[in-house]
Amino acid sequence: MRFDGSKNYLRGKIECRITRNFKCMKFYSSIFLFFVLTINYGQDISQDKINISYEEFLREVGKKERDTLITQISKRYHCSEYFSGNIYYYYKDDQLKLIKHIYKQNWDNSLEYYYIKNDTLQLFTTFTEIIRSNTRYTKSERESSFSMEKVLDVTENRTFLRQNHIVMCHERQDMKKQSEWDQDFFNTLNFKKADCTIDVEDLRYKYRTLRKAEKKLVKYGGKPHNCIFYLW
Repeated sequence: MRFDGSKNYLRGKIECRITRNFKCMKFYSSIFLFFVLTINYGQDISQDKINISYEEFLREVGKKERDTLITQISKRYHCSEYFSGNIYYYYKDDQLKLIKHIYKQNWDNSLEYYYIKNDTLQLFTTFTEIIRSNTRYTKSERESSFSMEKVLDVTENRTFLRQNHIVMCHERQDMKKQSEWDQDFFNTLNFKKADCTIDVEDLRYKYRTLRKAEKKLVKYGGKPHNCIFYLW
């Protein structure tokens, strides 16, 4: 078997695939907050059993005094100065329940969650942050001046899956001055049905790669951290 000649090609192909949908994502650090077989597609997701269990587990993970049945491991990868990340795996009763993936691509940071039930991906959540700058011009008889304020635009998208197929997507969004941002208020906002723009094959590929990293991503070869693209 010959791998040397195809290493760069394989890496480029995988990098293109795993990052194709990541370019517009940005990470909002303080946000921490899917689907059942008989779900009614028109119902409010606040009544969905998977969504409820997902939010309950996030609350458990976020507690200072965490349930002793919940354990966590973390992995780190570094492919280049332009692409690196951290992966957190959360277990309950030794069963994987949640993957939190934070990664840096170029100058952007991104955050995503994978909620798992019975060893099957049920819900995929992404957070997108855009910081906008508003410039104001003020003029008086004596002087004129410019002032700038930053506005934070945050969107949370939840993608629900059944039997490895995307069945529906919901999102919530808020935009405020950065100095007036209220995370507690954001968490009370209702979700609205949204178009599903994620390619299911790309999502499944990213999920499989993170599951491989769970077992295979270790320190070796004198390098501080392995690259996630070489986990065969």
